[in-house]
Amino acid sequence: MAEISKREQILAAAAEVFNETGYHSARVEDIATRAGIGKGTVYEYFDSKRQLFEESIFYVLEKYLRETMEGANAMPDPVGKLRGVISLQASLMDRNRNIASLLMKNNVDVHREMLDRLIDFRERVLDFIAGIIDQGIKEGVFRLVDPRLAAILFMGLLQEAETICYIGSRISSRTIDTMMDYMMNGIGK
Repeated sequence: MAEISKREQILAAAAEVFNETGYHSARVEDIATRAGIGKGTVYEYFDSKRQLFEESIFYVLEKYLRETMEGANAMPDPVGKLRGVISLQASLMDRNRNIASLLMKNNVDVHREMLDRLIDFRERVLDFIAGIIDQGIKEGVFRLVDPRLAAILFMGLLQEAETICYIGSRISSRTIDTMMDYMMNGIGK
């Protein structure tokens, strides 16, 4: 396993501390202690607690996306890839509750630059899912649909799966199968 950089070490510790205590109660000293470094070292990498908070959110989001893409891409077919995205999201949420809760639990104003970064992240996730759907259309596994719109619908399913995990429930294989059935077959007769 590759050694993580000092910056990543700080971001990982910050995500944990912000998740445990919330933005307002978190102290840079506690983050430094969790990272195994001095407080001054944190400020060598980040100008403020606010910047550290925002960067820790994107650190966790990027890690989540990378792991999801790698896991889904290891699946041999488009249906397996979509099922894998749900399954991987559930697993990652179970292991890393701070993915959802960093923003959900911390009532801080989201400024325009951060919002733009969150929108960019969402677009990358949508592009990834739309690519899987487009692959399925080309392979004849999915009917001809707008891949982007189908990806948006799938993202709604993922957001609800994330909410289920956030409130402390687990998503079983059976639930994932049911979600995929609804996604693949709709709810019509």
